[in-house]
Amino acid sequence: MRVLITGGTGFIGSRLTEVCRRAGHEVTALGQANTPGEAANVERLERAGARVVNVSVADPEALEPALAGAEVVFHLAAAQHEMNVPDAHFRRVNVEGTRNVLDAALRQGVRRVVHGSTIGVYGSADGVIDEGTPCRPDNIYGVTKLEGERLALSYGDRVELVVVRIPEVYGPGDRRLLKLFRAIERGKFINIGPGQNLHHPMYVDDLTAALLSLAVHPEAPGKVLLLAGREAISTNDMVVAVAAAVDTAAPKLRLPLGPLLGVATLMEVTLRPLGIQPPLHRRRMDFFRKTFSLRPTRAAELGIVPHTSFWEGARATAEWYRAAGLLGRHDGAGPIESRLTSSPGSGAMRSTVTPTEASPLIDTALDSVLAAQMEPFDSFWEAPTDIEKGYRTFGAFYRHNYLRWIPKDRSARILVISCGPGYFVNLLRQDGYANVVGIDSFPDKVAFATRHGLDCRVARAFGFLTASPSPWDVIIAEQELNHLTKEEILRFMTLCRDKLSEGGTVIVHAINGAHPIVGSESRWGNFDHYNAWTQYSLHQVLEHTGYQDIRVFPLNLYVFWTNPFNYVALAWDTLLRFFFLICFKMVGKSNTLFSKKIGAVGRKPSAK
Repeated sequence: MRVLITGGTGFIGSRLTEVCRRAGHEVTALGQANTPGEAANVERLERAGARVVNVSVADPEALEPALAGAEVVFHLAAAQHEMNVPDAHFRRVNVEGTRNVLDAALRQGVRRVVHGSTIGVYGSADGVIDEGTPCRPDNIYGVTKLEGERLALSYGDRVELVVVRIPEVYGPGDRRLLKLFRAIERGKFINIGPGQNLHHPMYVDDLTAALLSLAVHPEAPGKVLLLAGREAISTNDMVVAVAAAVDTAAPKLRLPLGPLLGVATLMEVTLRPLGIQPPLHRRRMDFFRKTFSLRPTRAAELGIVPHTSFWEGARATAEWYRAAGLLGRHDGAGPIESRLTSSPGSGAMRSTVTPTEASPLIDTALDSVLAAQMEPFDSFWEAPTDIEKGYRTFGAFYRHNYLRWIPKDRSARILVISCGPGYFVNLLRQDGYANVVGIDSFPDKVAFATRHGLDCRVARAFGFLTASPSPWDVIIAEQELNHLTKEEILRFMTLCRDKLSEGGTVIVHAINGAHPIVGSESRWGNFDHYNAWTQYSLHQVLEHTGYQDIRVFPLNLYVFWTNPFNYVALAWDTLLRFFFLICFKMVGKSNTLFSKKIGAVGRKPSAK
């Protein structure tokens, strides 16, 4: 059978591709390699003999030749986890992308299309859910997936069409549950509430078996089928199963759900009207309180029965995590943390890493499990509504604040991480620098840079740096360090140091927690901010990770001199900083920088 799988480089799609190849099918996997995990999947699938085509379902012209000769199409590509993107992005992929796939399938004579939908179409429904449960999606992902379902069914008179509502899926290759496995393994998981609420996940191999069955079952076309795992499982049992899988005792600490829900509600009511994202909200605790089970009646009628219990699946998943190096590290400490020691008489951490030591093994899969997922570290978020205008205004900002720290050698190899539309890359190119590369994890932003002829690429920070074969002379992070946890910052700064040439320069910036007016709000006003800095702590981290000749400097905002009011703002800002300086001196503090944000530059020592 000749099979085409959209979303073929993702978790489910890559697993299905491998299963199809083992069954002797000829497989084309459509997908992209925007993350290190997807890039690794591409290599694995090509080794398995699959044809991998880098095509987006939003590109109808590229889809047409890719579908040539296919008998069955599994349409699994979707926009799902993207944060801070317009609703149009979800509609372009989940609805118009589906239309593009179906139109191409018709023109190429595809026999059957298995359309992957989601239990997200049910919204916040609880209790027992089956195919007859009303669809009430409560977010843009669910809304557009339901639209995609209905669009797919409208093609049922021209092609054999099956719609599959897929539940939460786990197993080897999945990183969504990695945080749960790690927290339990490291003894950091806390039970909240009685833990009797139900989940109904499905093991990935049970899902791929079901999909293959639906590709050939004579009674499947025209049906909308719900799929589910072998059994529903309570939160308590899930935690115990994971603990057994990672060979540790199940956590016993338990906090009451009611008071925490009350705190979450209070935070939502008081902080959201002020435009502040509450650090604790009710939806964040859905894992501990939302309860449902799935009843896949129609799938059972077709003989589709899952066989893997959660206990068995959790054990297999943990084994895969260990094989990938994601679990079982020095009591939870990664390669860098295991080389940290406590300073006598204090709780501070001192590094035993020296600049000339070999680079630690950095896990390229770390990108997909970084704490910040809504506004990830390796994508640039600050840009004007008019993206094009930013090439001038942000160019002025970078020129005023950063350019003096860049080496004068125009042939220097420079890497700009979280480059966004390429504002800094554009400035450097205009200033004569010939070897500048930008990376950002958001393809739509990189598209702007590409249209400007800039060498900007879609990539994740840790994976790209780890794979870089040659050293960089300068590494610049446009996104704030606040979007990394302390553990992730140590990993990132050490990796940057080891990827710099001798005497190479690193430039980073962060929110200034010492600013008496906005320091606290800037720290807590974004759910993906995990720390705030002062000039001392920023200097401390660079020194701690092996840099020298460190300078911490203010980032001045009022540099767009086209508006006369900027001069007024500059004067007011200068007065405030002087006032803050006097106040801090009066209480014995040595802070001298009171800009909203601060930057730091450090140099990798030369070998002695």
